[in-house]
Amino acid sequence: MDRRTFLTWVWLGCLTSVSPAMVKAGTAGVKGELADDLVSQGLEPVVFYVALNGNDAWSGQQADPNTTKTDGPFATLQNARDAIRKLKREQGDTLKQPVSVLLRGGTYFLSEPVVFTPEDSGTAKFPITYEAYRDEKPVISGGQRVTGWQQQGNIWKATLPTLEKGSWDFLTLRVGNEWANRARYPNFEPKNPYAGGWLFAKNSSPSKTEVVVDPAKFPAWSDWSHAEVNTYTNTGWSNAVLPIERVNKDKHTLYINLPAEEIKQGNRFFITNVREALDSPGEWCLNQTTGEVFYWPLKKDFQELEIVAPKLAVIISLEGDIKAKKSVESLHFKNLIFTDATSPGRGHAWRMHAGIWFTGARKCGIENCTFTHMVGYGILLKEGASDNQILSNKMEKLGQGGVLLATSNLEGQDLPSPSSNLIANNYIYDCGLIYKGIAGVAILKGQKNRVAYNQISRMPRWGICIGYDSQNNVIEYNEIIDTSLETVDTGAIYTHAITKNLSDNIIRFNFIRNSVGLGTTPEGRILSPHYTWGIYLDGYTIRTTVYGNIVIGTVRGGLCILGGKSNIVENNIFINGIEAQITVMALDEFTRENVFRQNIVLFDNINANLWVSNPALWKPERLAEVNNNLYWNTGALDLANTARGITPEGNFAKWQAVGFDRNSLIAPPLFVAPEKGDFRLKPESPALKLGFQPIPVERIGPKGFNRSKETTVR
Repeated sequence: MDRRTFLTWVWLGCLTSVSPAMVKAGTAGVKGELADDLVSQGLEPVVFYVALNGNDAWSGQQADPNTTKTDGPFATLQNARDAIRKLKREQGDTLKQPVSVLLRGGTYFLSEPVVFTPEDSGTAKFPITYEAYRDEKPVISGGQRVTGWQQQGNIWKATLPTLEKGSWDFLTLRVGNEWANRARYPNFEPKNPYAGGWLFAKNSSPSKTEVVVDPAKFPAWSDWSHAEVNTYTNTGWSNAVLPIERVNKDKHTLYINLPAEEIKQGNRFFITNVREALDSPGEWCLNQTTGEVFYWPLKKDFQELEIVAPKLAVIISLEGDIKAKKSVESLHFKNLIFTDATSPGRGHAWRMHAGIWFTGARKCGIENCTFTHMVGYGILLKEGASDNQILSNKMEKLGQGGVLLATSNLEGQDLPSPSSNLIANNYIYDCGLIYKGIAGVAILKGQKNRVAYNQISRMPRWGICIGYDSQNNVIEYNEIIDTSLETVDTGAIYTHAITKNLSDNIIRFNFIRNSVGLGTTPEGRILSPHYTWGIYLDGYTIRTTVYGNIVIGTVRGGLCILGGKSNIVENNIFINGIEAQITVMALDEFTRENVFRQNIVLFDNINANLWVSNPALWKPERLAEVNNNLYWNTGALDLANTARGITPEGNFAKWQAVGFDRNSLIAPPLFVAPEKGDFRLKPESPALKLGFQPIPVERIGPKGFNRSKETTVR
C-alpha cells in the first residue's frame, strides 16, 4: 500500500468513526496540487448527491438509489444544504475539507427559494460547491407545471390549483423552451418585432394619467377585466407594464397608475391579457380571479411539452447579515440551469429584481451556468456583495438583463455597495423581453467592480451601464453588438450620475457595433435608427477614462459627454455616426475640463457633423484639450476646407482658431482591412505619428479571456 492510499484509508476510518455523513465520494472537481495536498492531509472532499428520484430521508451519499431503496441521493437542495450544516457542527463549525453537492439531471421545481446564510459558508481553502453531475443537465425552476388542459375550440383552458386562485399572478408562460405570446392588441408581428404591432397615444394633455386611443382602433371588447397596458414612457427611454384601472369607452381612454408626465403623445403601447384578444396560435392569457389559464397552442401535441408558469420571484438567495457583518462566503454554483423566476407586481424596468440574489456574500461564485426565461435579471449583487465572481455563464431570453449590481436604497449612503466583483466571459443576449430600460450588465451602485471579456448582444437599451454614485469600476475587453434596439436617447455603454459623485470609472478596450435607437413622433411614426451614441457619459459623470475602444455604427456619434467634467477620452476609434461623430453638451456650468486626444474619427456621410453641442450652453471651456486626433471622411466632404459648420464653432478652421485640434490631422487612418472588421493600423498610418497606440483587438470579447490569469483560486 503506497503512502497516499494509506493516508486515505486512515482518513476514511477516522471519518466514519466521527460522523456517518462524512464519507468520501471522489475528488469532485478538486485537481492538481490542491488535490495532492488534500490527500496528503487526509482531507479529500465530501460529496452529497441530489436527484429527482432521491429521498430526503436518505444519506445523500450515493449517486443512485440502492437496490433495496433504503439509501441514495437527497431529493432537494435544501436537504443537501442542511446536511452540510450538520457536518460543520460536527466539525466544530469549521469545515476541514471541501464539500460538493452534485445534482443529477432533470428539472427541480422549487416550492420555495433556497436560502443560504452565513452558517452555510465554506472557506477559501475548503469551499462548498453546488454543481451538475458529470455530463448531466440539472434545471432549477422557480415555476410550476400547468396541467389538466381542456379544449374549448381552438383555445385550451387549465385551472390553477384551488388554493392559488386570485393570488398566483404571472406575466409569462413557458411552453417547452419558449415563452408563449401574451394575448395582445395589436398582435405581435414576428417579421417586424420592434416597429410593428403598436398603438400610439393620442394624448393632448400632459396632466392626466390616461392613455387616449385612436377611436378607429379602440377595441370593442365586452370584458376588460385583467387587461393591462404595456406602454413606453417619457420620450421612449423605457416601458411600464400596468393594470388598466378603468376604461372610458365613449372617450376611448384607458386609465393607469402612471405619473402624467410619463405619458407622451405618440408613445407606443399595446393592450394585453384580454381573453377577447386571444385570437392567434401561440397566444395565452390569465384570469387571476378564477385561476384560469387560456392558451391557443401552436402544435396539437403541445401537452407533451413542459408547460410552466413562474411562481417564485427568487430561486436562490445568499443572505449575509449586513448589520452583524457576517457574510456568506466561499459558496459556488457551477454548470446549473436556472429558469422560471417571476417578478413581484408590475411597473417599470427600474424594479430591482433577479432570480439569484447575493446579499452580504463574499468570495462566492457562479460559473458555467445558464440563466433563461426569468422575468427579471439573472443575478443581483446587492449590498455587501464583494469579491464574487460571475464567470462564463450564458444569460439569454430574460425579461430584464443579465447581471445587476445595486443596493436597496440607491440614493442613500448607509448600505455597503457591491464591490470588487468580477463579471467576466459571459454570453448575454436577447434580453429585455418584457422590460426595456435594462442593460446586459448594470452597475446601478457599486465600487471597484470589473466587467470584462463579455459578449453582450441584442439589447433593447444598454449593453453596460453605470449609475448613481458608482466609482472606480472597470469596463474592459467587452464585445457589445446590436444594442439600443427598442429605446431612444441611449448608448451601448452608458453612465449617468445624479449626485455628482459618479467618478473615476474606466471604460477601455471595448468593441461596440450598432447602437441603433428607436423612437416615435407625436403623430405616431416610428423613428429608427434614432438618437443613440456608442459611449454615452450622461448626467454629471466625473473623471471617467475612455481609452482604446472601437465604436462602429451610431446615430449621434461614437461618444457623448453630457453634463460631466474632467473626463479623458483618448486613443479610441469612432466610426460612422449617421448625424454626428462626437457630442459634448452641458446641463449647466458644471461641464468643463474634458479631454479628447489621440483618437481616430472616420465617417462616410458627407452631411454629418464632426462635433456637435447644444448652442445655448456651448462654451470652449467645456473642453480642456482637443488635440492630436485623426479625422477623415470617406465621402466627398473636405473636412479642412468646407464652409459648413461641422463643429460648435463653425467650420474646422474656426474650431482650430479657438485652440482645438491644432496638431490634429485630416487623413485616411489606413486600417488593415476595415471591410473585414480588421481595424488594426498599417505601419504607415498617420495616427501612429500622433501617438496613437495599437488596440489589443485579439483580447476583446470571450476569446481573450484566460481564466488562470484573470481570476484567483478561492
